[in-house]
Amino acid sequence: MALDVYVGPLTLYYAGQWENVAQEAARLQGAAYHTIRLDDPEDKVEDPERIRAAIVAWRSQLSDGLGSNIVRPLDWDEHCGDYVTARPNWDGFGSLILWAAYDDHKDLQPPARFVELAGDPAYQRATAKEAESLYPHLIRDVEFWLPSPFDFTFKAEGPNGDVVTFGSAMTLLLHLQELNDRTWKADRPTIEAWGVTAPKPGGPLEEAAKYGFSDMFILAEMACERGMPIKLDY
Repeated sequence: MALDVYVGPLTLYYAGQWENVAQEAARLQGAAYHTIRLDDPEDKVEDPERIRAAIVAWRSQLSDGLGSNIVRPLDWDEHCGDYVTARPNWDGFGSLILWAAYDDHKDLQPPARFVELAGDPAYQRATAKEAESLYPHLIRDVEFWLPSPFDFTFKAEGPNGDVVTFGSAMTLLLHLQELNDRTWKADRPTIEAWGVTAPKPGGPLEEAAKYGFSDMFILAEMACERGMPIKLDY
């Protein structure tokens, strides 16, 4: 199953008025591309105006719940027609999470290649209850990053009613910058180059982590510059 990352207004996302990288490539090549979503309800709302109203109401309720924990009420342009997206896939994103977890726990030796997160000792330590991490907004099973500066992660209902973990796009970007400073010390052209070619499945962990880092770093920068949320799509 593919993993895409979306940055933009949630109206477009939930109305299905966006393309992942594979859909865009297929369209440009004149080929058909079909996305199957097992959790889509039969009575799914597709009208953008109804979706926008629901998103704005959800955002207001979420903002009220956060209260003084955020510096200002949540707000972004839900009428905007622009978005950006990338596909780090689970190997790239998961390898990035492992890279961060092993920087958290330097007494452990990272695996040569990507392994499932649930069985990895560094990931288990970094995500244990009450555990401290340098990178909580990256490794703590976050699905949404909001365009608001805060240090904590939290669980709440998303726009479709599913309970998911939220983080901050600004804090995510800071985490990614720190991870780069502590490990690779790569400049911007190098980071961009890491994302040009997807690594082969089963390749070196660091190579896959760099690929995932390139996508996440560039998208986090865009989210902060545009004041838009980030959403995982799978």
